[in-house]
Amino acid sequence: MIVRAEWPGYVVDVLVRPGQEVEEDEPLMILEGTDSSRTSFYINAPEGGKIREILLEEGDFAYEDDDLVVIGDSDRED
Repeated sequence: MIVRAEWPGYVVDVLVRPGQEVEEDEPLMILEGTDSSRTSFYINAPEGGKIREILLEEGDFAYEDDDLVVIGDSDRED
């Protein structure tokens, strides 16, 4: 599963690492919005599994619908 940005913003923190197991709704990243309030929002895992790949790093800009994180089935062989 590919987790995508729902809103544009800067990646201010990556909370997971490749190979890490995550649960559904666990926070993966924090993005800071581009509006005047600079609201921060969490990107949460839509399902549980193993983090396969992190596609953006801290400081990168994510546009709406950009790919952020790849989550794979935790039972799948590497």
